[in-house]
Amino acid sequence: MSPHPAFTPGGELRTTARALTHVVEFKAYAYPLAGAWTAVFPSAPGAVVRNGMGRCELLHFAPGRWLAPEPSPELAARLTAAAAAGAGVQIGVDGKWHAITIAGPGAQRALARTVALDAILAARDCAALTLFDCPSIIARSDAAFDIWVQSSYAADFVASLENG
Repeated sequence: MSPHPAFTPGGELRTTARALTHVVEFKAYAYPLAGAWTAVFPSAPGAVVRNGMGRCELLHFAPGRWLAPEPSPELAARLTAAAAAGAGVQIGVDGKWHAITIAGPGAQRALARTVALDAILAARDCAALTLFDCPSIIARSDAAFDIWVQSSYAADFVASLENG
């Protein structure tokens, strides 16, 4: 799926979807992680590490599981080191996820049609969930919601947003 801007009447919702070039999931063998790995992996449920430009770099979306969408070379090296040290397994999932960002005053309202967003993201910055019957991971920021939808569901997800 190429970048796809979509707009609802009045410009209340802006949607951009794009395929990701490189994605890694990390699964810890023991949870919570201890020692030096606590500096690499955020341990709070739903924690998100962002890069200097505010882009999500590492998401703690489930117990002992992290998503690294298009990791920087530095993060990729830390994930590889953690796997080599026996902290867990690094899984290349290129092609599994599409990134979708929704922004604008209508973003929260659009998502409220499918889930109680405030309840799910209470005291968290990200969560794994099902949106419009699509397996997803969502992270909020001040200006938008970043969503990673399993690739086979991406077109249906965008259509659900547009048809709401």
